[in-house]
Amino acid sequence: MADSSSSTTLVIHTPISVNATTLLVVVNASSQLFLKLKPINFSFWRAQFVSLVIGYDLMGYIDGMIKRPTTVSFSQGDAPVAAYSHWLCQDKLILHAIFSSVSETVIPLIATCETSHEAWITLTRLYANKTRSRVTQLKESLSLAQRGSSSVTEFLQSVKSFVDELATIDTPLSPDDLTLYIFNGLGPKFRDIVAPICAKEKPFFL
Repeated sequence: MADSSSSTTLVIHTPISVNATTLLVVVNASSQLFLKLKPINFSFWRAQFVSLVIGYDLMGYIDGMIKRPTTVSFSQGDAPVAAYSHWLCQDKLILHAIFSSVSETVIPLIATCETSHEAWITLTRLYANKTRSRVTQLKESLSLAQRGSSSVTEFLQSVKSFVDELATIDTPLSPDDLTLYIFNGLGPKFRDIVAPICAKEKPFFL
């Protein structure tokens, strides 16, 4: 059992006496995830949650690869009962982590989900289309971005924020597209600088 004096407890022993070495991983989403899911930030929330569960080797529960064991009865022996109980307890802990990491406006949408996989699929279905719409919005913003009265550094930082968000939602820009957006936004004042850069074989990176 973990030392009670430790500041962070990540695992606890399963209560199944026949398999006392099996550990349940407790995901403390409220303290380990800095961002709660809202209707407008699914891509960022998904990225942080996936990183966390992969780190604990629990991704198989939410993506459905680790499936629920067949329902068993005590007459079948201790091992099948222990396997089912462990899966159920671990999945409920992950489901609780999902509940803890979403906002009050989102929680009613998954409150009736019984497994972490069901909650994950529900959230993906609800917000995947909005993610695709966000990609369109970001690319449009990039195409309209102009340096204006901003410094070159400020303009590049603005472009980088759009590029980083696109990468987060699995739609990274190619170096050629990035170069085009930046040079179009810099304006004619930088035309003499842009021409030789465009002539180079190596792409431009932020």
